[in-house]
Amino acid sequence: MNPDLLEGFYLNNLRVEPRKGKITGRLRSLRLAPRAMDVLVCLARHPGEVVSRDTLITEAWGEGGSSEALSHAVTQIRNTLDDRKDHPEYIETLPRQGYRLLVRPAASPESGDEHPSTGGLQLSIHETGLLENLKQRGVLETGLAYLVFGWLILQVADILFDQLHVPAWAGTFVTVGVIAGFPIALVLSWFLEFRHGRAVLHEHSPQAAARRRISRTYISVLAALAIAAVAVFFYDRNYGLPVPPTEAPAPATAAAVERVLPPVLDNSIAVLPFLNLDGSEETEIFAQGLVDDVLGRLARVPGLLVSSRGDAFTLEPNSASSKVRERLRVARYVEGSVQIRGDRLRVIVQLIDSDTGFHLLSRTFDRLREDFFDIRDEITELTVANVRVALPADTQAEATISPSDPSLDAYVRYRQGVDASRLPPSADTIELALA
Repeated sequence: MNPDLLEGFYLNNLRVEPRKGKITGRLRSLRLAPRAMDVLVCLARHPGEVVSRDTLITEAWGEGGSSEALSHAVTQIRNTLDDRKDHPEYIETLPRQGYRLLVRPAASPESGDEHPSTGGLQLSIHETGLLENLKQRGVLETGLAYLVFGWLILQVADILFDQLHVPAWAGTFVTVGVIAGFPIALVLSWFLEFRHGRAVLHEHSPQAAARRRISRTYISVLAALAIAAVAVFFYDRNYGLPVPPTEAPAPATAAAVERVLPPVLDNSIAVLPFLNLDGSEETEIFAQGLVDDVLGRLARVPGLLVSSRGDAFTLEPNSASSKVRERLRVARYVEGSVQIRGDRLRVIVQLIDSDTGFHLLSRTFDRLREDFFDIRDEITELTVANVRVALPADTQAEATISPSDPSLDAYVRYRQGVDASRLPPSADTIELALA
């Protein structure tokens, strides 16, 4: 074998040609300096043996060599063979002794793998199958990791976007970005492992190789998502992403409203809370009592639909007519104000059309406090008289019928008890109601 070394030999799958000064692999061919090639041939004559530095200097340079030149030549050889000093695959350094070639030279690449345990075996892309290449480069791991990570992103986006009321285009953007990033992740995973034209299968220990594959997977997935996001952004800016069809719920909503809300009948009426102009407790008693009494008397009129006190009192005094119509569904409503000055009682009452907001009746009563019951009866009769066109013929006669009224002081006491009974139950309110 030794006499033929100058004609060429193989180190694993690399063809070394000393006379041409080059080393050729399956995908590339590199030049090696003459002195460095002499050092490599000298080591090849003694494979597996330690060759001293002096021997190498003498073989390559003769008397003009030096240790610095030898170190430089060995460095050139390692760079050409893609070898590492700390993890040698071809040339091992033995401090204060020399160098040793770890791979036995062979006449053909098939017979060159005599030391499989030394590591450093480098294969070209075409020497292994496609599936094996995908496994070695971590493409399969990256694809699986991307599918899991992308699925998680879509699930989180689907939940959070609904809760945060994010526009629909954001969901489309994320979906398209995740889909577009999948092939990018696979391509990045393939080329991140591709170095110097070869796939390094066992460059490090198994633990280090596993860590490298995991880190490469993370880099590929994150880089693919970033690239896909930028690509989808520019695509949406120039061409536009597909927009989901928007539903038109207006007709359905309007129909639903019509079904839920009852019609406004012409013979319906409500009495809103009367406004207390002077803010005194006594005035509030008369205002509340006037509203309750008018409500009770109107409710006894045949054919007249009166909104309940609870619904009417959900509105503030002097509420807008449109709000009253929408909330209470009545055609007309009564509102007014009460004020006491000394022994005089001033009541302003108004009957309003809820559809137009126009006044149908406006009357002011300025009388003595003792005339409270007369004012109440007149308000009832005036109200019924103004809505009589929508009522049966016997309505007015029923409206004028009224039982005998108590004394005004007894009525005030009665109203105080009624107002106290409507407060949240407690010892104070019970005592107030019994007072």
